[in-house]
Amino acid sequence: MEKQLVILIAGKATRLAPLSFTLPKGLMTINQKPACFNMIADLATNEEVCDVTFVTSTANNLIVREFAEKSFGGGYIKLNYVIQDNPQGPLHAFQLCRELITKPTILLLGDTLCETDLDYGYDWIGYKTISDNSHSRWCLIKTNADEVVTDIIDKPDYTPETNKVLIGLYYFTNPELLRNCLGKQYPVIRNELQLSSLISEYGKSQRIKGMRINSWYDTGTLKDYNQTLAKNIAGRNFNKFKLDEFGVLTKESSYLKLKSEIMWLKEISRRRLGYLIPNYFGSTVKKVDGNEVVSYKTEFVNGSTLTEYFNYYKIGQNNWAYIFDKLLRTLNELWKHKAPKDFDIKDCSRFMYIDKTLERIKQWSRQDVLEQDVIYANGEPLTGVYKIFPKLMPAFEKLVEDSRKFATIIHGDSCFSNIIFFPPSGTFKLLDPRGNFKIDTIYGDCRYDIAKLRHNYHGLYDLITLNLFNMTERSCNDFEYHFYSNDMISPDVFDRIIAAHGFNVDDIELIEGLLFISMIPLHSDNSNTQILYYITGLKCLNNQLKKRGLE
Repeated sequence: MEKQLVILIAGKATRLAPLSFTLPKGLMTINQKPACFNMIADLATNEEVCDVTFVTSTANNLIVREFAEKSFGGGYIKLNYVIQDNPQGPLHAFQLCRELITKPTILLLGDTLCETDLDYGYDWIGYKTISDNSHSRWCLIKTNADEVVTDIIDKPDYTPETNKVLIGLYYFTNPELLRNCLGKQYPVIRNELQLSSLISEYGKSQRIKGMRINSWYDTGTLKDYNQTLAKNIAGRNFNKFKLDEFGVLTKESSYLKLKSEIMWLKEISRRRLGYLIPNYFGSTVKKVDGNEVVSYKTEFVNGSTLTEYFNYYKIGQNNWAYIFDKLLRTLNELWKHKAPKDFDIKDCSRFMYIDKTLERIKQWSRQDVLEQDVIYANGEPLTGVYKIFPKLMPAFEKLVEDSRKFATIIHGDSCFSNIIFFPPSGTFKLLDPRGNFKIDTIYGDCRYDIAKLRHNYHGLYDLITLNLFNMTERSCNDFEYHFYSNDMISPDVFDRIIAAHGFNVDDIELIEGLLFISMIPLHSDNSNTQILYYITGLKCLNNQLKKRGLE
């Protein structure tokens, strides 16, 4: 069933100062995304939300609109904007949306961050339990044995017989009843109109249950935001992160998963290239249940990654050209250090480009898709991987042969999410190196680094990985997909800079295509992501088939 989402983001967020001086708190960075966009993306992809309304203030309307249009302005989600120019509380903000309510409605306060995989079969309000004596900060609910709400207590000045506090996520199944309730007059409480009044009125006609939300994070105050940020540091699920109060970040995983990174960090620091990375403070190894667990410590660098700037910020073409050119000049600080003559770059490149790709596609469960001679993507015919590989094999072999000219120190995983950018200084910090190019080494083909960059700005890797698209599978060789955003800088802007730095963009596209296809089995948790990786990889390889006259 289609739903709509209303986000209240008009507050001044004075408790979050000084961070809120520049951005509304709902747009503060959490997990490499503006905070409320963590919620929007999950709800849009999993809960059939096709209509999003932002209630903004006069002051923040333009910036909220720009963020929303950049991320979801492709026409597949309807975006509405309501301005609360005379703030009278959260209920007043919601009342301004009354005429827009036509579907079951999810109401979200802009500073709420929590799980969204919930039951949308009935009316509910999200709560968490508290164990401290902070009742006066919250609106609380009482529920019976079936979790039906029996009472609402709004910021009491006493300790009530409940510890269930509302977190800012609500679901109303009956749009007509909700519109009627929003049209009524309510008392002013603490100088504002409160949502508790609406919930009480709605509950007279429709049963509302409490929904316990265990994964809720608070971003309402500076302390809360700092703690939430520390708990939501982006990383793969096999890594653990811990940020201490002094800004030291500990990354922990199995020895096999981190030993290559540690080796790379040590070597980069030793070679006086440490200015390109966060300060490295060493590593430790310990035994846990008979297994070696390794951790290393670095400085925590708090800044936005290129993923965030590329996906969510409206940045002009000229500025992106400057940023990207500066990035390549920064990475060249690594690339100008050539590999030793005894480093077998050809053997490593053959494995990374050919052998690994062929081995990885055997692991994909959708062999029915792989076996198709032709795949149709949005109506475009694409030659399938088993048919295109033999035709492009001479080009792949030439990549391997030419890799001798590009054997340098590389980062190895230079995707946008691993690059922090500081606009005031125009500088970067490189995170999470690969440290492996078939073997544990700091060396490799520097074109691999460039292909990693291209698979972000050309292949839109992050939009795919973050599920910012929808897809329909008509058959095992016919797919239609659309990104939520259609506001991306043309890849030609970046390709021209690559060429200006002396690299062949066609060779980079070959590597990009191989990268997408080799990543497929690593994302078995989402079949649509895997299919779009495959389609994107095929588009790169098919383009090169045409450009090289090999059709």
